[in-house]
Amino acid sequence: MKWNHIIEPNGSEMWLPDLASLIADRLARPAKLVSTKHSAAKLGDSILRQLYEVRDSTGGLRLSQSGTCIRQLAYQYHHTEENGLGIDAASKIAFIIGDTTEAILVSTLMEAFEESGVGTLFGALNEQEEVTLKVPIKPGHTANISGHPDGSMVVMTQSSVPIHAILEVKSMSDYGFGKFRKEGLGPDDSYYSQVQSYMESKGYKWAYVVAYGKASGAKDAEMLDDGSWLPQSALHGQWIRHDNEAVGAIKSKFKRVVQSIEPEEIERPYGPDKKGRLSFPCDYCKYYKRCFPFAEEHVQESRWLKKSHKIKVSVGEDR
Repeated sequence: MKWNHIIEPNGSEMWLPDLASLIADRLARPAKLVSTKHSAAKLGDSILRQLYEVRDSTGGLRLSQSGTCIRQLAYQYHHTEENGLGIDAASKIAFIIGDTTEAILVSTLMEAFEESGVGTLFGALNEQEEVTLKVPIKPGHTANISGHPDGSMVVMTQSSVPIHAILEVKSMSDYGFGKFRKEGLGPDDSYYSQVQSYMESKGYKWAYVVAYGKASGAKDAEMLDDGSWLPQSALHGQWIRHDNEAVGAIKSKFKRVVQSIEPEEIERPYGPDKKGRLSFPCDYCKYYKRCFPFAEEHVQESRWLKKSHKIKVSVGEDR
């Protein structure tokens, strides 16, 4: 089993299991199911819900939006009519891929935990629990912001000390996955804020984010500094510690939204570049035409190229 070396803020060290590797190893090694928690019906429903679930704009705020643009949250909170990027078939397929990824990785982790004894998983798939973050608004008024983590865990350190942690599963684009592998998640990333809210709600000090790179292939390789290479896994994970400063910023954001009279009183945190072009997250926002009334869609050739390494097979020129 692989372990991740963690250095605490006080300088102490600990080793936590590399759950992404644990999941990948179990996926690559088919065997008889051990866990009794599996349910094909529940697994299927967690995916098929995208075909019947209608997400109405209720104005309610959710913990999954902890890293969302504050002005977008204000538009939602004040029941503003959507006027931007809507949910179409492509969006639904992306949601289904995300749900499928979550279902298979969570189920695989259940099996890996049963076999290794390194942890237990609960509150996942159709048994997801609702957690609540209490945000003080003013004396006598507290906003309760709810959310549903992908799961909760009790995981053993290498020295057999149990820790409680949030589990969050993501499917990422090629760019997002590459950035995650190289830099990890930090305070400027929306997923980081999301798991911070979950940890605060549960009173946990740790969270683990495991991601699947949607563009990953069997021939992807990772080059090492010494010139050697390794097959690049389609999964990558990161242990994230509870961050009081990040939680404070999240609560302040929700408080500002709840106290607002109208969305436009909140300054835009993002804007166009020197050529007037909007980029992420603005161009993916369902309110961008309201936020930028003169915004228009246009088509532009994409020339983004990414250098990659692929595993090839050769037998030599003289054979």
